[in-house]
Amino acid sequence: MESVYDVVIIGGGIVGCSQVFTLTRLGYRCLLLEKEAHLVSMASSGNSGMLHTGFDAPLGSIELACILRCQQQVLPVIESLGLPYSKIGATMVAWNDQQKEKLPQVIQKAKNANMDDVLELSVSQLYQREPHVAHRATGALWIPREAVIDPWLTPISFAHHAKSLGAKVLTSTMVQGCERDSQGIWRVSTNRGLFRGRVVINSAGLYGDVVDKLAGVQKFRIMPRLGQYLVYGSETKSLINSSILPIPTDKTKGVIVFKSVYDNVIIGPTQEETERRTNPAGLSPRIMRSLLDHGRVSVPSLESHPVVNTYSGVRPATETKDYHVVPHTDRNWLTLGGIRSTGLSSCLGVADMVADIMKDKFCLEPSNSANMYLPRLDISFTNHRTARLGSEEYTVTHPITYTGKCNSKVWSNL
Repeated sequence: MESVYDVVIIGGGIVGCSQVFTLTRLGYRCLLLEKEAHLVSMASSGNSGMLHTGFDAPLGSIELACILRCQQQVLPVIESLGLPYSKIGATMVAWNDQQKEKLPQVIQKAKNANMDDVLELSVSQLYQREPHVAHRATGALWIPREAVIDPWLTPISFAHHAKSLGAKVLTSTMVQGCERDSQGIWRVSTNRGLFRGRVVINSAGLYGDVVDKLAGVQKFRIMPRLGQYLVYGSETKSLINSSILPIPTDKTKGVIVFKSVYDNVIIGPTQEETERRTNPAGLSPRIMRSLLDHGRVSVPSLESHPVVNTYSGVRPATETKDYHVVPHTDRNWLTLGGIRSTGLSSCLGVADMVADIMKDKFCLEPSNSANMYLPRLDISFTNHRTARLGSEEYTVTHPITYTGKCNSKVWSNL
């Protein structure tokens, strides 16, 4: 049994890694517990790597507030750490007159969120910017601040930096029970022993409702949503100059054609309700055909290039659209649930919100002095599934990283 931590964080995906990064820098003594053998192994290992601006997020939502807070700092943080990013921008394409009629609504929604740089393009302007997009568009929007980052290396670097400041990060550590003692200290029991903390943050993603239930505070239910992707080789990088977005619906941003930070063109994600909370091993023939067809009708030149990889990601959706950021002030338990496909785009904003809750709701002051210095990381990839940050090795769990950075090709059986 360890001494008492200020904060115990359950879950080592992008949200958990962002919490330990931000709170440790502020001086909190943090412990992060991840049940899998490696960080970023569940929902976060199957995201797109796209850094959204929130131009189409619900107005007044926690999601939008967190995305906007993240936007203010994430690229400077990434640049300071020496991580890759590309301010690629995004082009939203209307493929018929009915879709074109929705473009002014998207612009107005962006303006209501204080984003005045979303612009309407004429069809001729669209094809000047994106000559390889199918020549049947009726209109388009330009969203300049959309970007792409490495969706694995970013949270891994956050956790690594926190460890350098004294945070403890344990993997292969399954939380089995949570209870408070007579002094109000949480006792978190795991397969690797008992840990104690003044505050517990539940950022368990796909198992967030299960972890909340351990503490007797369950307020939501995870309703897993599967998204699947095709990955092309980096020789396709000249086929698009920005992320090609469809007109969003009430339920989804839709299937996107975009470039990773390593110039692999990617098509996805799909959206399918599922019972399972783990990523499937491969894509079904039906999904493969659907994504190939989307690529063919959106960027026809993709048809002459082979798919080099596929991957899937299960998102921790819930019965509501917004994030669940719920401080249980009577017991110093904080729930971070339902943080779905925009978790990467909002991660540092969520962490900022959590830091406010620590002081304003839980009245918890840091045990240590703040240390906001961000040194550039020494990063190298030793093989297609291993990266070294300083003297520590980490297993690469995201296909965008090991396909793009390490040139690992997994040829799909089409």
